Amino acid sequence: MTTAAPPPSIQEVLALPAVIVETAPPEWEDVNGHVNVARYYDLHLRGAEAALTALGVDDAYRAETGWSIFSVEQHLRFLGEVHVGHEVSVHLRWVARGDKVMHAISFVVDRTTGQVANSLEVLEAHVDLTTRRACTWAPTIAERIDELVAAHAALPWPAPTCGAIGVRR
Repeated sequence: MTTAAPPPSIQEVLALPAVIVETAPPEWEDVNGHVNVARYYDLHLRGAEAALTALGVDDAYRAETGWSIFSVEQHLRFLGEVHVGHEVSVHLRWVARGDKVMHAISFVVDRTTGQVANSLEVLEAHVDLTTRRACTWAPTIAERIDELVAAHAALPWPAPTCGAIGVRR
């Protein structure tokens, strides 16, 4: 079994742009007195949607090309608790891109306590919505992802990948 790299520090993650910043509302609390697991997942999904929209993978892209993104594999890692009333943010680190997939990690930061609370590592496929099969990236989208992957590869901290998810070459 491969072990994950240690999680990045709060300063390292905060150096990545925040795609979401909000305060955890009361309805997010579960029976254990902290933010419910489903809410972390929702933060990651909304963060990914914001990041993909910024790349140009939006409703217009889907309508014009008939292509979208499907989740293929995910690894969720809990590093701390978040409580109602805490300010949280979501930050995305791009890891790699293949012909038809991309690998990334999003982080939920508890800005109130100053800790990285959670990470979600993903492998996402670029999919033709007619055939429901993976297809190659549009060149402009591939170029944008490659630019982000290169920029994030230059960060002074390793991406804390689980070792089980990745782009096959």
